[in-house]
Amino acid sequence: MVIRECFQVIGGNSGLTENIIYQNPPKNEQRSVKVYSGATLDTTLLGSVDKDTVLNGKQMAVFRAPAIIIVRKGLAGKTKFVEKGIFTINDDAYVITVKENYSDQINIEWAQKVLPNYADSCITSKGTNATFSKEQFLDMEFSYPPMQEQKEIVSIYSDIYVLKCKMNALDERLEQLDHYSIHGDAICKMNAGKIFDLKGGNSGLTEEVIYWNQPTEEKDAVFVYSSSTDIQTNMGVISKNARIKDVPIKIFEGPALILSRNGQAGKAMFIDNGMFTINDHAYVLTVKAKYKKQVCLEWFSYICEKYTKNCVTSKDANGTFNKEIFLKEQIELIDFEMQKNIVKKKRSLYTIHAKLKTFLRMLDEIGN
Repeated sequence: MVIRECFQVIGGNSGLTENIIYQNPPKNEQRSVKVYSGATLDTTLLGSVDKDTVLNGKQMAVFRAPAIIIVRKGLAGKTKFVEKGIFTINDDAYVITVKENYSDQINIEWAQKVLPNYADSCITSKGTNATFSKEQFLDMEFSYPPMQEQKEIVSIYSDIYVLKCKMNALDERLEQLDHYSIHGDAICKMNAGKIFDLKGGNSGLTEEVIYWNQPTEEKDAVFVYSSSTDIQTNMGVISKNARIKDVPIKIFEGPALILSRNGQAGKAMFIDNGMFTINDHAYVLTVKAKYKKQVCLEWFSYICEKYTKNCVTSKDANGTFNKEIFLKEQIELIDFEMQKNIVKKKRSLYTIHAKLKTFLRMLDEIGN
C-alpha cells in the first residue's frame, strides 16, 4: 500500500500570522487554540488564538489530536506528535492523521516515529530553504507491524523520554553545582606576586606560523592556546622546536593556569599536565617552587576569577587584564589539605557530569 491509503495530510492556514494571533486572543480557556508553526516545538509555539478566528473571510481550520505535524518548508520533514486537545497551524506545516478505517491498525504515535524516514526522501534539499513534497510523500510505499508491536515501540520511546527528562534535570543540577565554590576558613593572606609567577605568551604566534611549523614527530607536538580557546577548542599543535623571527617559542608545562589578557579578559583555564604554548593574548600563571606545598593551583583555578576580574580595565569585550594590579592582590589561602580535598570532589563531579552528558547523547540518538 501507499501512504495516502491510510493517512490524510491536510495543509495549514494561510495568513495565520503573529499579527492575526495578537488581534484574536481566546475569549476564554475553552475557546483557546494552540498555534504551531514550522518550528514544531512546544517551546516555540506561536501562541494561542480564539477558535472562531476568521482568515481571509473563512473560518480558521482547527485540528484535533492525536495528530502529527510535519514541517513543509524550512525544517522540512521534521515532525511533532500532538497528543491531545485542539490546535491549529500556519501554512508552513501539514497535519497528518490516520484515516478512520485504519484507526484500529495504526497507532499514530508510532507513526510519528517512522514517517520522518519516509519524509527524508521527499525533501528538495537539506538546507534552510528545503521544501517537503506532500504528493511524493503520499505516493510512497508503506507498511506497518501489528498494533501490539507498535504499542510496545511507543512504550519504549515513552520510557526513553521520561529518562531523558530526569537526566536533563540532573544535568542542569550538575551545571549549577559546577559553578558553586566550596569555601573554607582562610588561614592567611598572601600577595599574589609572592606566590605566583606570571609570564607572557608569544608575540607573532599566528595561525600561519602554526601551519608552517607542524611537528614531524608526536613527541615534539605542543598544544597552542589563546585567550579565546579552551581545552576542546585549542588552536592546534605546533612543533616545540618552532621559532618566531629566529627566536625559539616559549614552551610551558602544566600544572599551569592560562589567564586571558584581552577579549575575555581575566578568564582562567587550568592545564593539568603536558607541554603547551600560548600567543600574546594571554599569560601563564604557575606557583613558585617555595609555595607548592601551600597552594594547589587547580584549587586556585576554581576561585581565581574573583581576583582576576578585579584587575580588568572594563567589563565589555574590550577589557584588558592588568598584570601589575593582579600581582598586588591579597589571596586568601585555606588549609592545603582542604584545597586538595576540594579538587578531589570537583574532579569526581566533573567525571560524573561527563558520563551523564555521554549518556544523554546516546539517548538523543536512540530517541531520534
